[in-house]
Amino acid sequence: MRLGGPVFSTADDPRSLVDYHRRFGFSAAYAPLIEDSGKLAELHAAFSEANILLAECGAYGINLLDTDPAGRQENIDELCRRLEYADRAGARCCVMHGGSFETGGWGKPNAANFSERAFEETVRGVQRIVDAVRPASAKLVMETEKWVLPDNPDVYLRLVTAIDRPAFGVHLDPVNIVSSPRLFHATGAFVHECFAKLGAYIVSCHAKDVITIDTYPYHITETYVGGGGVLDYGTYLSELAKLAADVPLMIEHLNAEQLPKAVDFLQRTAEEAGVTFIKPAP
Repeated sequence: MRLGGPVFSTADDPRSLVDYHRRFGFSAAYAPLIEDSGKLAELHAAFSEANILLAECGAYGINLLDTDPAGRQENIDELCRRLEYADRAGARCCVMHGGSFETGGWGKPNAANFSERAFEETVRGVQRIVDAVRPASAKLVMETEKWVLPDNPDVYLRLVTAIDRPAFGVHLDPVNIVSSPRLFHATGAFVHECFAKLGAYIVSCHAKDVITIDTYPYHITETYVGGGGVLDYGTYLSELAKLAADVPLMIEHLNAEQLPKAVDFLQRTAEEAGVTFIKPAP
């Protein structure tokens, strides 16, 4: 498995970016958006030489289920562009969000988001995107979330089966779907369940953590990895290491001061679990 994280640096030349990732032991990277094909080729060559995988391109907050037909089409077109770029950049995947039945926005809780209609329209929308782009290597994947599909491993597995396209895979962020006190206090079993059901399709994962505010009503929120959360990272890393592919684990949602703490926590936890991260080439 590979570890990667955000870049807190103003330098954007390939060699400086490679040096930055080496400093943290990262063999995976978020793919920056570079329109110039020559500069993109330089970045890809430098990262390949250093054994750093371009892990993912973001396509977050683009509403696949916009209730305005024109808006939905614009969003699908943009998702196609993002997936095409991920493929051209040589990234492992393009990460999109599921859709919400609203107009001109994304992400509001809505009972209809969990309906069979939402499931079916999500299937058709994803099929349209991957059939239009036909990526050579990059996969389109969906971020797990509590209020839009896919909100649990069973729904994600249903989507993979129904979409039925090799270019569609699974992105796992278990923190986003720890949605009840029951799951909060049994994250190891929940992570194991996610890998048991989805492991064959996982192409990328995110690293952050989950905490609770001990007040009424019970409130579950997130923190950075290494920030005192309860996610069972021993199980998470052990399950990741079992996958055949060198799946990247990408640190997110923290600042520059927190990043070294997150890396140290993950490295220590990996050592305790008896697993290792692939290193960048010297």
